[in-house]
This record gives sequence, C-alpha cells and structure tokens, in this order.
Amino acid sequence: MKRLAASLLLVLPVLALPACAQQTEPKAARQAVQALVPKVLEALAKRDFDRLATFVGDNGLTVSPYVMLDDSDVRLSRPDLQSCVTDREVRLWGERDGSGDPIEITCSQYFDEFVWNADYRQPDEVLYNEPRQRGNEINNNHDYAPDGIVVELHIRGDGDQAAMNWKSLRLIFRDGEKGLSLIAITRDVWTI
Repeated sequence: MKRLAASLLLVLPVLALPACAQQTEPKAARQAVQALVPKVLEALAKRDFDRLATFVGDNGLTVSPYVMLDDSDVRLSRPDLQSCVTDREVRLWGERDGSGDPIEITCSQYFDEFVWNADYRQPDEVLYNEPRQRGNEINNNHDYAPDGIVVELHIRGDGDQAAMNWKSLRLIFRDGEKGLSLIAITRDVWTI
C-alpha cells in the first residue's frame, strides 16, 4: 500500500510548493548543518533523548522505519522523545519489510532497531541535499521537505552481501523562526 501511494506522494508535494521554496545547494546545506549533525548523532548514540528533543521543532519529529515518508508515519513530540527510554507504550511504526507484519514496539525498541542500528558517527559517505536512490524503496525525503536539508549518513555493505547489507540514516532539517530544527529521521536499507 505504501509503495502504491508513493506516486502521489512524489507529485503532491511538488504541486503544493510555495513559489519561494527551493532546495539549498549541497555546499550551503553542508555549511548550515555541519555543526549540528554531530550533536544529533551523539545524542542518538548515547540514547540521550532529552538532548535529542532540544533539536526538534514545535511540530515534532517524524520517524519512518524505511526511507519513504508518508502521513502514516509516527510523529513524536518533544515530551514523547524525552520519555522514550521509560515509555512502555507499544506503537504501530509501520510494517516490516518482506513479511508485512506490523512493527509494534516501544519507542526505545524502535530507536534501537530502526534508527541507531549502526554507528553513524563513522559513515563511509555523507551527503548534504544530494538525493540518492539506493534501494528498492522510493526515497521521497527531498520532496517531503523541499525547503529543508537532508543529510544522508551512508555505511557501505561488506562481504558477499555488500549490495544488500548497506545502510543509511537520513536526518531532515528545516529552518524556522528558531533556527534549524530536526523534523524527520528515516532509515534506508535494502528492501524486498
């Protein structure tokens, strides 16, 4: 269902763009967020959700277990993030690739499995506002925030399965009245 809706998701944001919305060039995007990205990654690595919440804007943080964002994705408020480690609420985060089984886990379990599943502080490649289609899932991150900055932290695959065991974490920022805010986190992996 999510892939079927992808075509509309790729077209609708472009049609709804205000005339002034345009993507920041990669060099300018890098300069704008390069000091912020390590702080966000450090908060994720240390599971410091109080610190992570300080980077999130008033509209919360949208998280997607895969690279494609849509309206069904979970949006966490700052208080949701601050209580992530202790919150025992089981949420529906999406569907598991391959089986279609629901991803029904706690916030803490979600971040362990679908966000910080590798040390993204040591990526093989970092891209700033450079759209890259790596796997089967449609990457609509740049369409989701056409006026934002998408930072991809990519870890190459290794061994015989290198074409399938790579992974990327994408952090999406938007500039607002209070400066840059983290508005979304997606994960890109090989999907079936």
